[in-house]
Amino acid sequence: MGVYDMEQNKKVIVFDLDDTLYDLCWPFQMAVEKYYAKCMGIQKTELKKYLAEEDFREESGKEAEARRAISKIEEVFLASRKHSDDIFPDWTANRVTSDDMYAYRNQHAFLDFGIELTRDEALEIQSYYKEFQAEISLTEDVKEMLTYLKEKGIKMGIISNGGGEHQWAKIRTLGLTEWIPEANIMISGDVGAAKPDAKIFDFARWKMKIPRDDAWYIGDTFANDIVGACNAGWHSVWVNRRGNAMPGEESVLGAAVVERSGAVPDKVVTTEKEMCEFVRKLICGE
Repeated sequence: MGVYDMEQNKKVIVFDLDDTLYDLCWPFQMAVEKYYAKCMGIQKTELKKYLAEEDFREESGKEAEARRAISKIEEVFLASRKHSDDIFPDWTANRVTSDDMYAYRNQHAFLDFGIELTRDEALEIQSYYKEFQAEISLTEDVKEMLTYLKEKGIKMGIISNGGGEHQWAKIRTLGLTEWIPEANIMISGDVGAAKPDAKIFDFARWKMKIPRDDAWYIGDTFANDIVGACNAGWHSVWVNRRGNAMPGEESVLGAAVVERSGAVPDKVVTTEKEMCEFVRKLICGE
């Protein structure tokens, strides 16, 4: 077991929020299941059993859509995040409304899997998504990690993209201010800069008084979190819980992203548990 020396260890750990400190796919899956259960006039709890028992030979209608979407729910979720990132700069610049962004990402994500949603249907799924976001929670592993860091006197923060009201609602639902002071939480909608822009990392480093060599950022999205942190001169940990290919491994375009940004994370972890274990080792080698 390593010996912890608070005077020697000045590392500061700053986290992304969505899909890093909690599983963002869960409320999305719950929303999709509620939508299709309502379409078929059954309870959400009955949906999977209903789809498993029925033999839908005709690939049409809401039943067929539900089977396709739910069987590929993680892929649909990842597509929604990609399309959300695509339109996010327009939302940040006030060129589209929040509803425009929500409709766009859901419609395009489902269309990637051959499912056409109207704008109203896409926004209905979003309304259920918001409903289930009020039920998100931290796992015991994450709670224990945050408690460990707090007890060791490690300064912590959050940098998250999104609207202030929306992101703060999730932060309060998760109870994160038990471990992380509100002053150390930077939301792009409040700050006026968004990842991967180095400005939001520079702002956090200035506000939290972080020495450059001691700044560590932990996030799940390579293009926003890892590229942004590396460009700002931070150490980075990529939480690749969805098994995405490292840019450069998948395509010439991906290789260009790495070459252009010089973004290479200090560590890649693939599970929440692995993230928590690495953070402990990072602090005192346990």
